[in-house]
Amino acid sequence: MLKTSRHVIEFISGMAFITLSRRMGLERSSQFFGNLFTKIGPRFPQNKIAVRNLTAAFPEADEAEIKSLNIEMWHNLGMFFGEFSNLDRLRAEADTRINISGWDLTQKTFDEGRGLIFFSGHMGNWEVMAAATQIFDKDVMGVYRKANNPFFEKWITKIRNKSTVTKLVQKGADGAKNIIKTLKAGNTVCVLNDQKMNDGAELKFFNRRAMTATAIPKIARKFNIPMVFVSVQRRANSHFDVVFHPPFLPETTEDAHQDILNTAQKMNDILEEAIRQQPAHWLWLHNRWK
Repeated sequence: MLKTSRHVIEFISGMAFITLSRRMGLERSSQFFGNLFTKIGPRFPQNKIAVRNLTAAFPEADEAEIKSLNIEMWHNLGMFFGEFSNLDRLRAEADTRINISGWDLTQKTFDEGRGLIFFSGHMGNWEVMAAATQIFDKDVMGVYRKANNPFFEKWITKIRNKSTVTKLVQKGADGAKNIIKTLKAGNTVCVLNDQKMNDGAELKFFNRRAMTATAIPKIARKFNIPMVFVSVQRRANSHFDVVFHPPFLPETTEDAHQDILNTAQKMNDILEEAIRQQPAHWLWLHNRWK
């Protein structure tokens, strides 16, 4: 009962901010909440995780540099919140707001009919990746983690179905079956592969050992599915650069276990390189190395 009451209070408060965001419109909302989050974000208990992660990832940075990165991270997260509330508007204006590059090689691979796995991380506005992949496949499947609050879960799913992906599947065993079915049909799957997975493998990420998801590399290897890293870089006024990097195949030697680990490590390395290009735009609040 107490948990349900807390969820209701959270939802009512959240919907008040969402209503305000909708009334402001896409750009004004992004700017307003970006500025707001720089003020209130550092006061949250979770901010300690971000500062600790930034300090460990960039040992050469002094205290002032870490503080600046931390503030900019909150600014990006606030802009994301304002944009997510207006995701349908962002999608409707995608032709002018989302600049796509590198899609020619990916298009060629997609046309082979083997399906594609697009992966990225929580960078910039990570919902943009799913919207951009519709250039290849109108029935893109997005893999996501269920929200803790069931009321928000329903709203978030509705927004995503309407604005970014037509199909959604939760992480887990049932989700894996749907992923395989989608790929076998020659369609595409989008996944954010930068969160901690307790049942994954301990691999290197920013020179530290981090529990890393291996389900996607395992599926990719089993069915020889091409993988494409998609980077999303934020520009001014809710505009974005989406880059489809060259497709690559998972390792397929006689040692299946090591192949999966090597492919997962490659994904970590690619993500890390992209994050280092715009470090303040990644979500350092993840307790990735605990």
